[in-house]
Amino acid sequence: MITPTAAADKPFFDGFGWSQASTIIAGLVAATVAVIGYTIQRKIARRNERATLYGNAIGTVEAYLEGPYRIRRKTDDPNNWLMLSSALSDIKTSISHHQALLEMHAPVEVVAAFTNFAAAAIREAGPQMTTAWAAPTASTAAAIPLGTRYSRTDSDSTRTELVRIMAADLKAISTWWHLTS
Repeated sequence: MITPTAAADKPFFDGFGWSQASTIIAGLVAATVAVIGYTIQRKIARRNERATLYGNAIGTVEAYLEGPYRIRRKTDDPNNWLMLSSALSDIKTSISHHQALLEMHAPVEVVAAFTNFAAAAIREAGPQMTTAWAAPTASTAAAIPLGTRYSRTDSDSTRTELVRIMAADLKAISTWWHLTS
């Protein structure tokens, strides 16, 4: 008669028994847990990377929208004019840079919403900057606070829509069962 202990140690074939099978099963379970953990960790990292990209993209357009305020605070120094125009040129380059990054890494809905936001900002702030260049230079500290806000109606509404679309994309990445983002 075979005892329960002897049955557990009895090989299935060629010396392969329960003790060998349990080692293989433990290895498969460990590998599965490692793959799942890595997948979750990558999703978290991917979401954080995309959130950073989104925030930086919005920030660069916001910097462009600050252009009229910067120009209004100009001084009579031609070096100041060069610094301002150079900074604004760098901001426009940054908008293009972020547009390209979004085109490579973001869903088409995010790209379209960012394009709308950037275009609205350029439509609104561009003429405001032209007017600001024609305004008198700041000659005293009291002239620095402008006291009035430039209109950003279109920029603000397209920004709100962009943030809504970006937040929905980040939420989709965050769900654990959405493993393909």
